[in-house]
Amino acid sequence: MLQVKAVASNVRALDRARLAACSVDSDWPAAEGVVLLLQTLADAGSIRSLENQQGREVALYRGDRFVGVLAHRRSSTSEYGEVPSGVGPGASCELDLLAHGGVVGRGLSIPPAHAAGGFTRVRVLGALAQQGRALRLRDLCGCPPEPGPDAPPRRRQPAVPTLLVCGSAAEVGKTTTCAALIRALKRRGLVVGAAKLTGTGRLRDILAMRDAGADHALDFPELGLATTYTAAQPVLEAAREILGRLDASGCQVVVAELGGDIIEANADALLADPRIAGRCRAIVHVAGDVLGILGAAALYRRFGLRQPIQPTLPKGRNPLGTVERLREFGWDALDALDAAACDAYVERLLAVGVSG
Repeated sequence: MLQVKAVASNVRALDRARLAACSVDSDWPAAEGVVLLLQTLADAGSIRSLENQQGREVALYRGDRFVGVLAHRRSSTSEYGEVPSGVGPGASCELDLLAHGGVVGRGLSIPPAHAAGGFTRVRVLGALAQQGRALRLRDLCGCPPEPGPDAPPRRRQPAVPTLLVCGSAAEVGKTTTCAALIRALKRRGLVVGAAKLTGTGRLRDILAMRDAGADHALDFPELGLATTYTAAQPVLEAAREILGRLDASGCQVVVAELGGDIIEANADALLADPRIAGRCRAIVHVAGDVLGILGAAALYRRFGLRQPIQPTLPKGRNPLGTVERLREFGWDALDALDAAACDAYVERLLAVGVSG
């Protein structure tokens, strides 16, 4: 069996038995989703830990070997990089760690707060392979094959009413808000599904939703996407599949988070998708300031969404000042850290039939 310190959380479908059956192919393709054996090259860098398959942060040191995945990450708040093009395969190739979940690529930019040590450099030792073929994340996930032109249409479950939790940036409190809403819905005795539909794929977000009481929780790495910084169509397909599985699980309501902001990582494509918009009963918007709320409201309307929008109090801001400014524009803010306020919001949603 390959000796590795950790398997990254974005490769969560790779179990020990599958890992033991893998060989290492130095003739790996520089293609999105390829699962790689990697080795850390230094003790310094912008990302010094790896989230493993159990959601634990594992410290990385020079010489550590781990399993990660090749993918894009075009974040406006964190590391930015892409799958390299025109790079010849080989064990001597060096790349950069772009996310704690094990995403690697050619780093292009680091935000100033992370830039002092530069990117965390890794050496590609090869791709994990079986039967002479490099594995891709999709191979590990049991994804249904693409239907042929003559295949009968798949029977769809009725769509479960869905709350979309979106934001104006990463790290503004979207997952915390999801957890608060899940708790409020569970206090009403509902069967709650949870999803992360866009972003970089941190397992910690799904674990937080499960800890809050979600009966079922899914995200896109479980559908073969390392990140949603890719073409729009695979992201739409993965989101529809995630929501379809939650529909079939017996959930009465779904709380779905879009990571990052609403104009990156294909969040805008999902918001403009009629099938996803059609199941959405309300949008909870989490922003860093009042302008982030007002600007987002205009974008939702531009995407064609007419559902009610509920802004939350921006974390770290003066709550009274925020409330007064929003009221000038006809908005009331939800304090997602106040259980009673979340209960009242959920009660209003239930009164108009959010749980179907």
